[in-house]
Amino acid sequence: MKIVVDSMGGDNAPFINIEGAIQYLNDPKSIGDVILVGKEDLIRKELEKRSFKSPRLHIQHASQVVGMDESPTRSYKEKKDSSMRVGIGLVKSKKGDAFISAGNTGALMTYSLLSLGRIPGVDRPAVGAFMPHEEGATLLLDVGATAEAKPKNLLQYGIMGSIVHRNVTKTLEPRVALMSIGEESEKGTPLVREAKRLLEESSLNFKGYAEGRDIFFDKFDVIVTDGFTGNVSLKLAESTFKTLFSMIKKRIDRPGRLLGAWLIKPVFTELAGIFDPNNYGGSPLLGIKGIAIIAHGSSNEKAIKAALFEAQSLIKSNLIDVIEQEITKSLSNITYTDMAEQIIHY
Repeated sequence: MKIVVDSMGGDNAPFINIEGAIQYLNDPKSIGDVILVGKEDLIRKELEKRSFKSPRLHIQHASQVVGMDESPTRSYKEKKDSSMRVGIGLVKSKKGDAFISAGNTGALMTYSLLSLGRIPGVDRPAVGAFMPHEEGATLLLDVGATAEAKPKNLLQYGIMGSIVHRNVTKTLEPRVALMSIGEESEKGTPLVREAKRLLEESSLNFKGYAEGRDIFFDKFDVIVTDGFTGNVSLKLAESTFKTLFSMIKKRIDRPGRLLGAWLIKPVFTELAGIFDPNNYGGSPLLGIKGIAIIAHGSSNEKAIKAALFEAQSLIKSNLIDVIEQEITKSLSNITYTDMAEQIIHY
């Protein structure tokens, strides 16, 4: 098992990527080799600073870096020796089993599609994000790969999301729901209503509509929506938690409150950990013929380590083969109408 890490991707590259890889390799639960892709002299310098050597750590030189604000298509054409393109190339050539990057998200999606291609039966890729709740996590997808989705895309997201959730959490029959503005069957846009029909025809454990508030409760395991709505939901959630903790911290300003805060400090510490995105590593890009994980641009070493363990789990589950088989099987019983094949504008 070889996991490829884009050493040059992210706000804090290459330091946190290298440190995250070291922490992963030092963990007794890790079983994979790590290939660090990037400027070799810089990577070796950082490893020497940490006095770290391991037969499971490898370096692949790449002379160029894709900037966070660069055009994905232009950089793909002009930066053929970028750490991102070289890293994904290792997965394509079967020299790597998964690729992780905290770099330019649009570039990672574009490079993955152009280099690895799509799984048969999947028209558009989706990015999945695990959203924590008291009993575990809800997988929300798509959170940004495809802003405008067709009804059949939402069906495909449901199938892929169910497979990923089952493999990561070992839930036998994940409960799948479709994001809407109410639980009643007649609610929703034409896109949502047609997607609901398709999901009902599928072999999924489909439970109907979900509302935004259901994301953080143990009501559904997978919630499907288009990339525009999903991305807004994800970023709203992230900012809400940051704002809430900041507001609480600012209001602990008197001796009585400070004493109370000290008494419940373990609770705040636990909650901060649950909602810390660095504990969840990254979001898998689903629908491509290879495992690619998108980490936060602001990821720290803990996030990179978590992403490596996420990749390890997905590789062990033979994710791509399972998605290919189940997509083919699930879609054989579905009747697509003209509406299912269209982007429906409101």
